[in-house]
Amino acid sequence: FRDRVPAYASTMCGDDIPGGLDTPEHYADFAEQCVEQGYRAVKLHTWMPPYSADPRRDLSACAAVRERVGPDIALMVDAHHNYTRQQALYLGQGLEELGYHWYEEPMYEGSMSSYIWLQQQLHIPLVGPETIGGLFHMRAEWIVNRATDICRYSPGHGGITAMMKCVHLCEALNVGLEAHGGGHATLQVLCAMGIPGEYYELGLLHPHYDYFAYSPFLNTRIDRIDVEGCLHAPEGPGLGLDLWDYINSHRV
Repeated sequence: FRDRVPAYASTMCGDDIPGGLDTPEHYADFAEQCVEQGYRAVKLHTWMPPYSADPRRDLSACAAVRERVGPDIALMVDAHHNYTRQQALYLGQGLEELGYHWYEEPMYEGSMSSYIWLQQQLHIPLVGPETIGGLFHMRAEWIVNRATDICRYSPGHGGITAMMKCVHLCEALNVGLEAHGGGHATLQVLCAMGIPGEYYELGLLHPHYDYFAYSPFLNTRIDRIDVEGCLHAPEGPGLGLDLWDYINSHRV
């Protein structure tokens, strides 16, 4: 269907590392660096266990990032996964005022009724479910019960075949599907989809971590963005996963 997909910079979770993702200002610094590298979208993972839940702290980071990168960069949030309904609503309303693009998993996904309730209160699109099991069958339940606005899936949930079943489910119901995480299989599925899939999730990224030094066995990387912030699908055999130079040079 297409041969390239826009990528968003997906941060690691909030921390207490000086100069890391320990303050709203440092979140803003890092988001600005990502935009300077060519990303046109950024997703914040905010503070999660072992750090305490604090939607006000999350919202401060979200506000600092929006102020720094301006209105033309798409921003998303993946929040602490065990907020109460009231905490999740507070954060969601703040994200609406800041013009955020979507809102992920602020509550335990085992309570679908909590997401139905939250979806009724907010205009910002909710994305899910992500971590709960049930394959595409569970995604169907969330869609028809209006617990989500945008579906969430990855090849990690049963492989490429299961994900394509979920793609076709969403296509039939006119619902977008955003892929969780990255990798060769995810990029190939995103390029096979005739529905959004708006973005490839590139990360997790952190100011003190060289993401591109990870996975030295990848002879050819798929996750280098072009000048428009997009990734290009490899066209080699299979998924385009090029391992053989590394394997051959490390035989024992």
